[in-house]
Amino acid sequence: MADPAYTQQAAENPSSIALSAEKEAEFERITRGLQEYTGGDIIRKVLSENRTVKAYWGTAPTGRPHIAYCVPLVKIADFLTAGVHVKILCMLPRFLHAFLDASKSSLQTVQYRVKYYSILLKTVFTVLGVPVDKLEFVTGSSYQFKADYTLDVYKFHALTSVREAEHAGADVVKESESPLMSSMMYPGLQSLDEQYLDVDFQFGGVDQRKIFMYAAHFLPRLGYAKRAHLMNAMVPGLSGGKMSASDPKSKIDFLAQPADIKASIKAALCPPGEIENNGVVAFIKAVLIPIQALRNEQATTKGEKPPVGEGSFVSEGAPEGTLFSISRPEKFGGNVHFKSYEELEKAYIAEEVHPGDLKSAVTEALIQLLAPIRKAFDEDEEWQEIERLAYPSASAAPVVADKKVKKKDVRKSAPTEEERAALRAAKEKEKAEKAAAKATAEGHPLKPAELQQSSASAAAAGPAIVASGSRSSTSCVTSTDLPKLKLLAKGKVRDIYSLPAPEDQDKLLFVATDRMSAFDVIMNNGIPSKGITLTTLSLFWFDKLKNIIPNHVLTPSPASCLASPSDSWSEFPRSLDEYRDQLEGRSMIVKKCEVVKIEAIVRGYITGSAWSEYKKSQTVHGIEMPEGLVESEKLPEPLFTPSTKADQGEHDENIHPDKVKDICGPELAEQFEKVAIRLYTEASEYALERGLILADTKFEFGLLADPTKPNEKPQLILIDEVLTPDSSRYWSASNYVKGKPQASFDKQYLRDWLISEGLKAKEDVTLPEHVVEETRRKYEEARDRVMGLGQFAN
Repeated sequence: MADPAYTQQAAENPSSIALSAEKEAEFERITRGLQEYTGGDIIRKVLSENRTVKAYWGTAPTGRPHIAYCVPLVKIADFLTAGVHVKILCMLPRFLHAFLDASKSSLQTVQYRVKYYSILLKTVFTVLGVPVDKLEFVTGSSYQFKADYTLDVYKFHALTSVREAEHAGADVVKESESPLMSSMMYPGLQSLDEQYLDVDFQFGGVDQRKIFMYAAHFLPRLGYAKRAHLMNAMVPGLSGGKMSASDPKSKIDFLAQPADIKASIKAALCPPGEIENNGVVAFIKAVLIPIQALRNEQATTKGEKPPVGEGSFVSEGAPEGTLFSISRPEKFGGNVHFKSYEELEKAYIAEEVHPGDLKSAVTEALIQLLAPIRKAFDEDEEWQEIERLAYPSASAAPVVADKKVKKKDVRKSAPTEEERAALRAAKEKEKAEKAAAKATAEGHPLKPAELQQSSASAAAAGPAIVASGSRSSTSCVTSTDLPKLKLLAKGKVRDIYSLPAPEDQDKLLFVATDRMSAFDVIMNNGIPSKGITLTTLSLFWFDKLKNIIPNHVLTPSPASCLASPSDSWSEFPRSLDEYRDQLEGRSMIVKKCEVVKIEAIVRGYITGSAWSEYKKSQTVHGIEMPEGLVESEKLPEPLFTPSTKADQGEHDENIHPDKVKDICGPELAEQFEKVAIRLYTEASEYALERGLILADTKFEFGLLADPTKPNEKPQLILIDEVLTPDSSRYWSASNYVKGKPQASFDKQYLRDWLISEGLKAKEDVTLPEHVVEETRRKYEEARDRVMGLGQFAN
């Protein structure tokens, strides 16, 4: 479909509006560093008439502001220093969405978040030395409930078509087969903001371009002035892809402690010699170098020398004109200095700068940049109280001790995952030492091998590959850092890499991390050894079900996987040895194939979302079901209930089995259903022998082509994970009673806890220790029951 005509904009023509040297410098500052701008003459005309240029930038007061905000804020700093009156709009459409979506936040909470945003952003500009006298915060409620605005909403949308509105929001509104009316209205409401905020230009990312052009086309048709539009380039997040609040690994809070900053940058995606989707390099380009340039300009204006050392990103002794320094030991070439981003990029591509050195420099720069912001917060009790009310479950404010209770040493932030692991390791060591002392006192000292198994958690962990690989069973791998490998995808749990050897280009490295997600949100902390548990159980099932369908696993072999970590690791390429501590026990080398965009869910019992649908319509995925079923009841026969496999960040959609035929064709759809039901049937029968009911599960498939037989159809294979607690619902057969919910060996315990705490689908959740340990116990018991390990060996 061709773009609507209003998106076809000509390039900026040379301006006929002359400006004085001073005003030309202001125009250059306003427009520099942008990816694109339109309507430059609108701004030039205001400047030529010696009027104050007025601008607006919209944001949504939902999640906590994080360092991704530095990208637009650095540009807004340019506007403010050029004398622009900047209005930051807490956008009402999103404001109302946050209120109406009860799973996210109440209206009162969002109002506190608006206050938090305004205090924080003003503090950021103050720290940067930028004047805030022309900075104004506006909430949509100040005008969007008024009669004239409402009338204009009707007028605006009487001029537009559904296709035009849908096109305008295509890059910022999630696609859906049945979009909400609010998403269709959103671009028009944002367009009207320009008029009701009385601005000369609107600022945003280049992903807003279609909305900007929509406004430029339709506002004049209502009799309103056309505005200019200034667009920043999009910047990848620390984990690659778009910098987003929905990805915990792509953000660092403005109030983060140094240890948290260090951990986040350490885990960031920064492939050696690669610039594309490199969030660390992009952050230097979009934020750190512009901030240092701003500091240098401020110093020059005052007649001072550009800052070096403390208060800058330039180390002592750097050549004049340096904008960014990287400190490193002399044995690695000593400190290196860059006068421009282009110099740094060239050196990085040539691999003259190691990713580790780059990360260290960015870490130190961020710690220095955020320290005065955190200091201002710690000294402002009113700000701390607003933050507590705005983000009650993730407050960074110091805890106020009860005056009647003896004061304790209270942390100002949650312990890092490394600290948690160290505490757990210390407890386990203490338990082991006590067990050894007791055994010695009783006259039968433990052998060295027994000492390793003396704690309760170690005893239940089964074989070494299950317990830890080369890591402690208390360790937690929530992110991988393999700089010599290219990261291809990062899911909720798995990181997927390509292998470095040319002969391995038809293979992939799957790494199951210990990340934990629920309700499509990744928790701040993970479940120790969860990735090892998932990998071990998947490999067991892949091998057991290979008589039904081939799978994508190449390494490790089933025999070595179930023997010991070292046996299993010996089969991996030696090029991966330097990453053994991150990979052993939790990784597989698999065949590269085309992933089928269908998730094959098979249900043997009616529970979960199927039960919710049945209660409303007596259907499951639109399939008519028998009358009189009760919750958790066994179905007459296994039911194939597929869903679409959405792209990362999107939600899967339940569909009727007939729709699979439309997506994949009748022949492949029939094969999916037949194979999925056979897999479920065999697995459920085996599980029942082990005392488990397999209530439902999800299979994923791929199509593997044979390059030597180009005329033959690709082979259907089983991929990803199979029959793990992440993808399946296991119940205890001995405790099963139909007609009520069942206790399950999966993440349902975690989901229930989140719901009880009012944290369902909320960002920035750190799980308490008891939830972590109970979730881990349930996962490991499911594994042990299925595989006959530990106390379930007989």
